[in-house]
Amino acid sequence: MTMTQSVRYFILIILLSVALGANASDQQFASGDAQVALVELYTSEGCSSCPPADRWLSSLESKPGLWRDFVPLAFHVDYWDYIGWKDRFASPEYSQRQRHYAHDYNEATVYTPGVRSNGNEMRGWRRVSSFQDEDAETVGELKVEISEKGAFKASFNNQSERNANLLNVALLGLDLESEVSRGENRGKKLQHDFVVLGISRYSSAESGEWSGVLPGPKVLASKYAVAVWVSDGRRVSPIQATGGYLSANISFAE
Repeated sequence: MTMTQSVRYFILIILLSVALGANASDQQFASGDAQVALVELYTSEGCSSCPPADRWLSSLESKPGLWRDFVPLAFHVDYWDYIGWKDRFASPEYSQRQRHYAHDYNEATVYTPGVRSNGNEMRGWRRVSSFQDEDAETVGELKVEISEKGAFKASFNNQSERNANLLNVALLGLDLESEVSRGENRGKKLQHDFVVLGISRYSSAESGEWSGVLPGPKVLASKYAVAVWVSDGRRVSPIQATGGYLSANISFAE
């Protein structure tokens, strides 16, 4: 091999590495065909009975099956803000989501802490050791690909009987702490994981394909994850879900 050929070969290797590196930086998440449990905690920093539930949700980070069998997330509601402490993670939208569940399932009231798995109320969440379900319904595979710039493409090969026309994308924050100075948790340092810091929704007619950008965080975190699920647009309960940790170089919408 001549010197000129060596230089050309070296340049070609560099160009291939750059091209492959650009594709390798994209993150991909997929659910499989069996229904993955979307585990939702409704909580508040203004609720004295919520910290044990927050710790329970954080403990799921070490459970086998995380992201494969279940996707955890915490919605902080705002209806306890009036008793002395304004929860910085809370949103009226999350409170309304919980009320929609109560309406859909004919429940008389909403409360915290409240836990749901695929929409179903879980009053015995303290005793749950696994979300793996051998009899999980076959609903189809949800796939998501996210670029470094936070743009995503998603697809769902729907095998359920529901019309999966709504994609929900939630940005989650982990390793979050709050020093509470007022209210029922006054003087406590609260720790949170899988907190919903932003959520976006995208409609699809019949195609089962969506594209968009990750929502920006309302509060900055040192570590992020994403939860993605499809629903039919009429009921809030999910049909299929997937998610995972985001790499540190992902950027978000302003």
